[in-house]
Amino acid sequence: MRLVASCMLGFVCAAFSMAQAQEDPLRFSARLHAGFSATQVHGDQISGFNKFGLCAGATIDIRRSERQGVQWGILYTQKGSRRVPDTKNGDFNSWRYRFTYIDLPLIRTWNPAPEWWWGVGIQPSVLVAAEEDFYGNGYSELSYLELNAVDFGGVLQAGYMWSDKAALEVRLSQSLLPISERPEQPVQRWDNFMMNMAIQWMVTWRLG
Repeated sequence: MRLVASCMLGFVCAAFSMAQAQEDPLRFSARLHAGFSATQVHGDQISGFNKFGLCAGATIDIRRSERQGVQWGILYTQKGSRRVPDTKNGDFNSWRYRFTYIDLPLIRTWNPAPEWWWGVGIQPSVLVAAEEDFYGNGYSELSYLELNAVDFGGVLQAGYMWSDKAALEVRLSQSLLPISERPEQPVQRWDNFMMNMAIQWMVTWRLG
């Protein structure tokens, strides 16, 4: 946790020191987001962004110029993974993890052109719920492994404004630290320490 706190403090100081280096006054604007996530989990014996979920939230954009700024947000995001059955080869086995988080991204952004932007940042995520569905009977509380309360990750962002208020945005986030312990003995659906990876596709509406 000390490493996480040090990384966050260093990124915050660097981001805001760049903003303060300019003489223009700070400008604030709010943004609302809604969309879906496609996710996978390292350490569950499967691969592919096959688990889909919802994501929604809000962001505060802070900047002194049109070319660069800082965004801090809060997003509800459903993450996890899903095994896809291979019915053509007689494999009907399917199961799902659903990990629900509150993401708190802090992103340094650049605008190479007025209508589009990109950014990079850090993203602590608070675990709200961890669920499993192994037998097709619906989700229930995760029972045989324990996830960390906070997932510390990194995030990349790109967006395009198609009007004065509306934009399309995509984010790629990845755990930088494991969200679980490594099992003493690998078992089905858990053969290594776990890490989240998510792609978020969102419509963004700028307020102000």
